[in-house]
Amino acid sequence: MKFIVSMGIRKLPGGPQPMHEIYRDFLEEAVLAEELGFTAVWASEHRFSPDAWSPSPVPFLAAVAARTRRIRIGTYVLLLPLHNPVRIAEDFAVLDNISGGRVDLPLGVGSATEEFHAFGVPFGERLGRMFEGLTVIERCFTGERFSHQGKYYDFHDVHMTTPTVQQPGPPVWVASMGEQSVRRTARRGYHLAAGAGRGHALYEQQLRAHGHDPATRRIASIPVNPEAGSIGSGALERLPPVGEFRNLPGIGHGGAPFAVGTSETVAEMLSAYRDKRLTHLVLTFHAPGMASEAVRRSMRAFARDIMPAIGGW
Repeated sequence: MKFIVSMGIRKLPGGPQPMHEIYRDFLEEAVLAEELGFTAVWASEHRFSPDAWSPSPVPFLAAVAARTRRIRIGTYVLLLPLHNPVRIAEDFAVLDNISGGRVDLPLGVGSATEEFHAFGVPFGERLGRMFEGLTVIERCFTGERFSHQGKYYDFHDVHMTTPTVQQPGPPVWVASMGEQSVRRTARRGYHLAAGAGRGHALYEQQLRAHGHDPATRRIASIPVNPEAGSIGSGALERLPPVGEFRNLPGIGHGGAPFAVGTSETVAEMLSAYRDKRLTHLVLTFHAPGMASEAVRRSMRAFARDIMPAIGGW
C-alpha cells in the first residue's frame, strides 16, 4: 500500500486566516509529506464555493515540484471537461519537466452544476468531453503533428514541441464511479482514482474483458480524512455526527469519511480498506479551519505509527 496526501486548498467560511497564509501552509505540508515518506501529493480544483476552494492546482503543484525532489505530484482531480485539452497537455508537459518526471494526471468529469453553468459547458456533455479530451491529450504527448475533429473539440495542425519526461506521458488516472465512465476507463486501461467506490468491481471486470491485467493497474481510494495521534483538535473538536460534515452550510462541495483518534484508533478505522484491492490510500489531512500545526502533527503520527503497520496490505 502506498500513501497519497490529497490537498483541497480551502478555508473555513468566515475564518480569519487569509488565503495567502493557507497556500503557504499547504506548501509546507507538501514538503513535509516528502520528508515523511508519502508517495504523492495530489491537489484538487473547484471554484465559486464559499470556502474559496482552489480553482487552479497546476501553479501550486509547480511550487511543490520546485521545493521537492522525490515525491510525485498530481491533481485529484482535474475537471477536464472545463478545460481546453491542448492547454492541459501543455501545462502537464511543462510540469513534468519542472518535476523531473514526477507527474500524475488524475481526472474527473465534475459534479457541481454551477461550475459548468458558469463556463457555458452543458452538464450532460461532461462524460463525452472528458474522454474525447483525453484522446487529444494523448495525441499531444506523442509529439507528432495532428488535427482533431470530434464531437466536442476541433483542433487544426497541433504540434506540441515540449516533450514529457515520462513516456508516453504522465500516468492517467480517472475518478470513475458511474457505469459508463468506469467502462470507458477500463477499456482504455487507465488507472482508477475512485477505488473502494461503487465502480471498483466493474472496473476490474472490464479490465479483464478488454485484455488488461488488473495487476498492472493502480487503484487509489476515494479520499479519507485522518487525524492521528489525538482525540481530535482544533476544528475537529466540533465535528457533527459522522456523515453530516458534508452537509454543513457553506462547506463547499461535500466532505469525505473522517478517521479521528489515537494512532491505534485511526489504524483500526482504516482496516476497512485492507481487503479492497487498493494500491494507494488517499489521505486528506488538512480539513478547512485546521491549524497547520495540528495537520503536521497528524501527518507525523500517521507516518510514524500507521504507515509501517498498514504499508504491507
